[in-house]
Amino acid sequence: MKQTIPFTKDITFKTKIGEIISISLDNDLMLKGEDLISGNFYINGSYKMIETSALEETYSYKIPCEIAISDEYDTFHATVDIDDFHYEIIDDEVLRINIVLVIDNLQKKEKEEIKEEKEAKEEEVVEVLRDDDRCIEEEKPEITSFLEVQESIKKQSDTYLTYKVYIFKEGDSIDSVLEKYNITKDDLGDYNDLDSIKVGSKIVIPSFND
Repeated sequence: MKQTIPFTKDITFKTKIGEIISISLDNDLMLKGEDLISGNFYINGSYKMIETSALEETYSYKIPCEIAISDEYDTFHATVDIDDFHYEIIDDEVLRINIVLVIDNLQKKEKEEIKEEKEAKEEEVVEVLRDDDRCIEEEKPEITSFLEVQESIKKQSDTYLTYKVYIFKEGDSIDSVLEKYNITKDDLGDYNDLDSIKVGSKIVIPSFND
């Protein structure tokens, strides 16, 4: 079973945003326990305060994210992926990030199994402590509810620890992307249609587990 989850976050810049020159999206989301996906999105790139300016500024933001999963699902084989993302500039100072996450390989639990787990939780009190990690330009955590959508029989055959979603910009080439992220053309081709990549295309950059 596959679930899709929309995630939106507004990032307020300290200056005006005339034009976004480049943007990339990283994440370190992972399953914690049986009912929580937790981690961060990392937004990096460059921009111009004025469209006609030749001067480019860089930006880097860390956006914590938590996704609560219903106890009706078995998450043992679950995987988290980014299905799509896009951005828009709001009021010249806010960068709105829109991300669509996909959680795949979920299994619906039997009713008896759910009942047993609820009874076990009633007998035990668990205190969850979360580290308050700080970094430059860190945003407050965004907690996203888990929403059920239609089932899918699609299964993922490859898994990787982390990945990037990079927007192909003017001056880029396939070779420059391969060199920048230290991957092979075959690996890049497994996740992208290399023949259709052009300026503005979103490219998935995998980083495989050993």
